Amino acid sequence: MFRSQRMDLPKKTNPIVKFFKFCLFVIFITWIIFFVWYTNFKSEVLVESETVIKIEAGDKSELVAEKLWINKYYFLIYLKKDNPDFKIIEWNFRIKSGATASDVLKWLSTPIVLWEMDLTFLEWWNIYDMDEYLTKKDLIKSGEYVSYVTNPEKIEKLTEFYVFIKWLDTLEWFLYPDTYTVDAGNFKINNLVTKQLDSFEVKVYKKILENLSNQEIEQLINLASIVEKEEKNSDEKSTVAGILKKRLDNGWMIWADATVCYPHELTAQQCKLVVSKYIKEKSEYNTRTMKWLPKTPIWNPSFDTINATLNYKESPYWFYLHDVSTGKIYYAETNEEHNVNKSRY
Repeated sequence: MFRSQRMDLPKKTNPIVKFFKFCLFVIFITWIIFFVWYTNFKSEVLVESETVIKIEAGDKSELVAEKLWINKYYFLIYLKKDNPDFKIIEWNFRIKSGATASDVLKWLSTPIVLWEMDLTFLEWWNIYDMDEYLTKKDLIKSGEYVSYVTNPEKIEKLTEFYVFIKWLDTLEWFLYPDTYTVDAGNFKINNLVTKQLDSFEVKVYKKILENLSNQEIEQLINLASIVEKEEKNSDEKSTVAGILKKRLDNGWMIWADATVCYPHELTAQQCKLVVSKYIKEKSEYNTRTMKWLPKTPIWNPSFDTINATLNYKESPYWFYLHDVSTGKIYYAETNEEHNVNKSRY
């Protein structure tokens, strides 16, 4: 007789137990990933460049994190786990560059007084006027602004962000005349210059210049800088621009006194006093002794003037002058008519 042998079948795993084990595995892996990321969060640089933020009433921790471009979830965990006693204060704070999580809390515990100041740059100012203005405001030492905006290395770095300034020796072209609010207690020239270039990009470049080549833009801004000084009346700027362009196109000298002083690094007010001294001087700027545009613009023109120069008005006139008492402009087609206007006005 044969003895029957019983075969043991493998036991089936309970699906609930299997699912439970899977969940534990997922939780374990998730915790490991979180631990690594959170450890990195606590040690990595969270604020790369110096930033000033204003915390207002009602701002919560997650909003503060958003203002600093920090991961708000890790930031909240960091506060709850590592710094439960930290309190958000309503004030202004300066977070210095290279700040880690602990640095951020240190700077958020150190309120600062922001001394805001409005700076207004006029349309007919050049970089020497701006430098003098900033010096009188006690924001810089004389010459620092000019040195910055004519520094090849500074300009080269800025070309990464502003395509229209490539190959330039000076930023005289694009330091848009406007009113800018700055922190006078921590004034930095690079912050102001960036504001000026941003303003030009938004208010001029993207509106009317984006489709022009850099060479076309440079010629336009150069001519507009002369128009800016030659004519204050917005209704007449396009006509004056047309006359100056016609002179250029026909090989004439532009004959603009405003260009005479620039190579001598003078402000507009200083130029008024000595313009006659340099009127016959030969230079790369004096349009009374050469037949082309100056080497660079002589001021930083406004949108109104740049647009008028871009859309210049053709006319039969070759000459113009202003009544010294009223400022009214008088045009002439011939030199004889222009001489008559001279004797009258």
